[in-house]
Amino acid sequence: MEKKQSLLKYILPLGIILSFGLVPAIICQFFIKTPGSRYIHIRSFRYGKDPSVIRCNRGDTLHLTFSSDDTGHSFYLEEFDFDAKVSPSREEVTVFKVSDPTSKPVTLREVTFVARHPGILNYIVARSNFRCHVWCGPMHAFEQGKLVIFPNSLLVFSLGCLAGIIFLWITGMFRETAPVISTNEKLADYKDLFAGSGFLKKLVVSRWPQILLLIFAMVMIYIVILTSVLGTKVSGRNLGVLLMWAIWLFFLVAVLTPFFGRIWCTICPLPMFGDWIQRRSFFSPLSGTSKGYNNKFFGLFRKWPVWLSNDWPRLFVFMLLATFSTTLVATPIISGITVLMLLLVPTLMSLIWELRAFCRYICPVSVFVGPFSRMSMLSVRNKSQVVCDRCKPKFCQNGSQDGWACPYGLNVGELKENSDCGVCLECTRSCKFNNVSLYKRPFASELGTNNYGQAWLSIAIFTLAIVYSILYEGHWPIVRDYVNILDKKNWGLFGIYTILVWSLALVIMPGILFILSYAGAKFSKVDQSPRAAFLLSSGSLLPLGLTLWIAFVIPMLFVNISFILQSLSDPFGWGWDFLGTANTPWHQLMPRYIPIFQSLIILTGLYYSMRNLRRSWKTFQIKPDKEFLLLLPIAAFIIGITVTMLVFFTN
Repeated sequence: MEKKQSLLKYILPLGIILSFGLVPAIICQFFIKTPGSRYIHIRSFRYGKDPSVIRCNRGDTLHLTFSSDDTGHSFYLEEFDFDAKVSPSREEVTVFKVSDPTSKPVTLREVTFVARHPGILNYIVARSNFRCHVWCGPMHAFEQGKLVIFPNSLLVFSLGCLAGIIFLWITGMFRETAPVISTNEKLADYKDLFAGSGFLKKLVVSRWPQILLLIFAMVMIYIVILTSVLGTKVSGRNLGVLLMWAIWLFFLVAVLTPFFGRIWCTICPLPMFGDWIQRRSFFSPLSGTSKGYNNKFFGLFRKWPVWLSNDWPRLFVFMLLATFSTTLVATPIISGITVLMLLLVPTLMSLIWELRAFCRYICPVSVFVGPFSRMSMLSVRNKSQVVCDRCKPKFCQNGSQDGWACPYGLNVGELKENSDCGVCLECTRSCKFNNVSLYKRPFASELGTNNYGQAWLSIAIFTLAIVYSILYEGHWPIVRDYVNILDKKNWGLFGIYTILVWSLALVIMPGILFILSYAGAKFSKVDQSPRAAFLLSSGSLLPLGLTLWIAFVIPMLFVNISFILQSLSDPFGWGWDFLGTANTPWHQLMPRYIPIFQSLIILTGLYYSMRNLRRSWKTFQIKPDKEFLLLLPIAAFIIGITVTMLVFFTN
């Protein structure tokens, strides 16, 4: 009976949201304009097309002609099964079938096709991306545009579902009394994973699985560096670039972080050599005096400066790398050198500072996985607070004969959030009272933020999800001109871009959030300081921010899947064919469904952000009318961002 009630608790809201989306999506099918013919000339250039957006009605016959301003290009539209190769010296184009590139191509002056998808997809799919399949320079991968067919069922459905989420949010505020949530921890919702599986505990406590995964990760890092530096300069064919920015980034953002939090830190190879320098062993702790069972081998083993013991140094490093992200992605050798530096720096830092100073204060990856790990479904916690309070040696923090000291300097008894814990698993070994476990919990359990540094991290990564989506997946060539310091040397425009991005992430967006939080508290006359309102509200951005990142990385993997197979077979671009896939024709993975996945994921993030926005204030027992006024400014901001990104990804 309890399971049925729990299931009904999720099915009923989902049914309401889907009803809000399906009804207008069905109605819009009756407003189809009579199909006609459209004649469109497409001009190609580095790195874009004009027009970059083609909008038409379902059933329209499109007549396309092409020209090039500079070098060879192509118009690759997989959903309609053609790839038109464009030459600057010819009016005709050579047209290949995407489904069978080996078939004999045809030479045409004009490419004609009907804007209609097969079967039921005709009523579901509205947006397709056309791309260039002829390498024309280092930023070739970003040359794209979009074909949008009306009626746009997906956009109408998405906006309808958004209205349904708002409806549930408002009615829930005035209709029901939500349970008081006094802290981020609701232990009743936490499931002890060790309790039901002795095998899982043995697997976690044993060092061998972790060591083997660390070795595998180190080998992958080695391959990335080697192939990036010595391999082909074409980033879309370079194995190192594809391993880092297509495969690893996708799994980090879309799989590891939402489900397992900072689990990447468990097998991250970057601090591997530094740990050995300090511990003198990969397998068993040795008794020492410097920091319990975290021994120094050689080096200074100094304390990290107190004035840098906050979130700002790693945020600065993250923003610096984010600013030059285009260069990293488009230039394999720079990407490889950057990864090499990320391997050397923590090793050198271990000679000077104690524990994992790099991971705690500098690592740019932790800027992403730290805040978003608060949304994850996996956490490390103690079983009994009483046992922790009675533990004087603090084995989890200082180590024991069975486990090293926590490299993050944490005490499990004081651990209430995921953001600082690197899931190194040492506390599961070092605790003498068997009082540490892994827990499964509901998604997006943690609320608010604790300090300005944590708030700024959350806002910065939220902002960059939007910036990256526009920069890498937008159809505007002029936007990419602002970051093109590779072959166009647009340093002036790049300077403007840098100032804009840093200002947005560190000043403008936090300023907007602070003003809106202040306005909500002022209008509702709730007795809370602007600082408290800002810290509570900024945490509500995390669910939507995480799903925006997932929506961003989906095309990174799905579009490049064939190139990954090619590069695995020919890792250096030297003409090898180990796996027989070096000459695999380019096919994207489910291109018709990419906007659908993006839309559904973003709507999920909106639902949890709106839910967490309410939950953050529940301890204050605010009346519904005041609660509505209090949350309205931030809610309007979150909804506005969601609408903007839904339109961006679906239209």
